[in-house]
Amino acid sequence: MSQFKEFFEALQQSVADDEFVKLTLSKPLRKNEGLLNVYVRLFVIEGKEVFQFKYRYADANEFKKLTLNEAKAQLETLLLETFRTGTLFTLSYDLLILVSKKKAVSYRDTAPSFTNKLPEIQPE
Repeated sequence: MSQFKEFFEALQQSVADDEFVKLTLSKPLRKNEGLLNVYVRLFVIEGKEVFQFKYRYADANEFKKLTLNEAKAQLETLLLETFRTGTLFTLSYDLLILVSKKKAVSYRDTAPSFTNKLPEIQPE
């Protein structure tokens, strides 16, 4: 997990500071497997923070609800095995994580894409 330490610290800090907007995984390694993107939103359900993962396939969507620790494990697996890029959107900056073919991880900060949080909707 050490190579994703900065990414997970930024994720945890954005949640703690109430600045987390969403997280997107993109650029699949193998498009023929059908998984195009994964979108992650944060919801509070019965007083607990839950990350909803929306797995977007070419023909359908699949949803999972995970705790922070489960979400970290899932994100690490997805970034190592399925996707090349992840973007953490926060209100103060966006953090882009890039994973090379040789599994080398690099980061890039950019100006925030969002000035407000996304509207609160009920998770599916």
